[in-house]
Amino acid sequence: MDSELRKSQLLQLQIALEIKRVCQLHQIPYFMIAGTLLGAVRHKGFIPWDDDMDVGMLREDYDRFVQACKVDLDSRYFLQTWDTDSHFGLPFAKLMLKGTAYVERNAVKVDCQKGIFVDVFPFDNVPEDEEKQKKQDRDTYLLKRLILARNGYQVWEPGQGGKKAVYGFLSAAAHLFPLSVLHNRLLRKMTAYNGEKTQKIVTFGGSYGYQKESIRREWAENVREIPFEDAMLSAPVDYDGYLRAFYGDYMTPPPEEKRGDRHNIVNIDFGEYTD
Repeated sequence: MDSELRKSQLLQLQIALEIKRVCQLHQIPYFMIAGTLLGAVRHKGFIPWDDDMDVGMLREDYDRFVQACKVDLDSRYFLQTWDTDSHFGLPFAKLMLKGTAYVERNAVKVDCQKGIFVDVFPFDNVPEDEEKQKKQDRDTYLLKRLILARNGYQVWEPGQGGKKAVYGFLSAAAHLFPLSVLHNRLLRKMTAYNGEKTQKIVTFGGSYGYQKESIRREWAENVREIPFEDAMLSAPVDYDGYLRAFYGDYMTPPPEEKRGDRHNIVNIDFGEYTD
């Protein structure tokens, strides 16, 4: 395994253990999601080629976690949100290790903090009505893209001139509104159905899209600890159901050509954590 990747993974695990510590201190439920959960089940730790960690929380627990970090977060860490970093353009939080650099290609030109991190995703209610789901998906998708464009994120690949032009237009449109207006409108759209008891929940910050990121509520509400590397981290009790919904035959690794740096990390600096 690449030594830089492995060093990054172990520092991410250190960050995840700080999330666990704060959550235990304040009795806040959390759970591993996506590739982090897949790694825990299939590899008993990181997927060997994975370059990040993801955990999820129900919105009310996420809000409590954000507040808890204001008073009980170890000084080595920084919780990055829209409120703590005005140039951050994503609708979730990153718990970041201070004094490090971990720069994703799409954020090179963004004037936000960029350290080694673990993503913390809030989950909100999915309406039962299919038309309301489609509208929530459309509305949040547009608002997320406006915020990314406004902050200077590059979400197109080389040769995607059309997509680059669209984001140029979105950036111009986004500058017609204060960022706070866009943030508040997106938050209202994401949390519009949180007063209802729904069968599914969704994270709007995930990379798989609204439909795939919509998961059964019980996967978030019923959790237990399972091994991850040399630690124990929280996971859905029915992790098999979650992983099958997400990946199908999840115990079969993908072909080698589909493994690699999903976040396109272009710069890493471990700072004082070089040993």
